[in-house]
Amino acid sequence: MHRRSSFNNRQGLWVAVFGPDGAGKSAAIQRLTQELSLCFRGIERYHFRPMFRRRWQHSSPVTNPHGKPPRGSLLSVLKLLYWLADYWYGYLAIIRPALLNSTLVLFDRYYHDVLVDPQRYRLPLSTLWFAKFLARLVPPPDFYVLLDVPAELLQQRKPEVSCDESHRQRLAYLQMFQSMPNAFIVDAACSLDELTQQLKSVILDALVSRNMDRNGVSLITRGHLMNRF
Repeated sequence: MHRRSSFNNRQGLWVAVFGPDGAGKSAAIQRLTQELSLCFRGIERYHFRPMFRRRWQHSSPVTNPHGKPPRGSLLSVLKLLYWLADYWYGYLAIIRPALLNSTLVLFDRYYHDVLVDPQRYRLPLSTLWFAKFLARLVPPPDFYVLLDVPAELLQQRKPEVSCDESHRQRLAYLQMFQSMPNAFIVDAACSLDELTQQLKSVILDALVSRNMDRNGVSLITRGHLMNRF
């Protein structure tokens, strides 16, 4: 029997987009809300977490992601638990109803980002084990997309961190995505138009795959635009 995907009973789709600063996440998500508006009843956008019903808003670009010192260990543990509560509240009160209403839910970063760049979230390394444990408890999106960009190109786009740090983050993202279900890697070393088309292909292929799966037909996602682990 063909095993159904994790999102085959939903009308909408929930996508978490990952990548370092300069990968093009915000711009691509902005473009997707325009180009996919006819494919869904609505499109909801969030940054990192649901924020207890606070709507996604444009914010100033982060110019110094590692500028603040880490919090204390106890405060960091409490902060992680607060985020976990926010994710579950957001899923039950906002995301799940939106999915049942044929809405596309897009996250610019998601919880797992703290595992790649804990310094950005002011987490000391001593709490990283707890952050990894909680990652198993966070409600999972339908699928995850990584915008992969070489470190040298990231430095040209947004040199807020060192080239060594950009390279480290890239390897960390790639390693993390190897163990994540429903994970796609998109080559983002291209123009915004090309990147948007790749992301549209991932999302629309998922819709087609789900519909064919409901009819008992298996679809192998095309691999010329992305890799799937």
